[in-house]
Amino acid sequence: MDKPYKYSGMEAASYDLVDELSDFDDYPFYRFLIEASPGSVLDLGCGTGRILVGLAEEGIDVTGLDVSREMLDICEEKLAALGREAPLVYGDIRSFDLSETFDTILIPGFTIQLLLSSEDLDACLKSCTRHLKPGGQLVVSTYLPWEMLESGLKRKPLEKKRESDRDTSGESFAAWQGWEIDRIEQRLQLSNRFQKLDSAGEVLSEENLTMTLCWHLPYDMQRLLQKHGLGDISLYGDFTFDPPEADTEAIVYVGRRPG
Repeated sequence: MDKPYKYSGMEAASYDLVDELSDFDDYPFYRFLIEASPGSVLDLGCGTGRILVGLAEEGIDVTGLDVSREMLDICEEKLAALGREAPLVYGDIRSFDLSETFDTILIPGFTIQLLLSSEDLDACLKSCTRHLKPGGQLVVSTYLPWEMLESGLKRKPLEKKRESDRDTSGESFAAWQGWEIDRIEQRLQLSNRFQKLDSAGEVLSEENLTMTLCWHLPYDMQRLLQKHGLGDISLYGDFTFDPPEADTEAIVYVGRRPG
């Protein structure tokens, strides 16, 4: 296995301030699925707790796992600020052994698309199935990059996407992004630049990173889930309970381990 993509440094520090996942109103969707199948929850790729912290605050039995210690540290700080606790595990979503099973396993934030090989996907789904209780559900979110696919372009240079509010010292974070797409291999390479700015908007420090995502069409994802023993598979579009349409940007798959 190659090393997993790991959020660190300025990317981890600025995640809650400039990451575009905040554009997706997905928490109520996940919360409803958990309520419909109550019990323990495992949040894979929990990061800074974008989903996990809200669940813990509601008193849900939730465990988080992530490969970034820096992101887990931020998550722990957020839990402590709320007077809440949740087990946080440093680990790889492809190979983990928690010695317990869960009623729901979430893979939110399109995290599964950082797994670029079929071997990595198989390893992740095998680990998930092993950690599901009979009748438990696996919830996997995926992203289809229609904006890039329909642009007619192969690549786009860096452009400024976001800037955070200034902190008490007047400093802020800025995020830039460019991309290159391979329509045949179904790969999207993101070029990310993170900057820390002073009160005058001058760059204090900067980091440049590359992230590659893959995407799969619905038939392929359903086949993968079925291959690993999951059944009763449902597909939802854009974090609603409607089926996906031809131009749906986010598709969520929910599969169950037979009871």
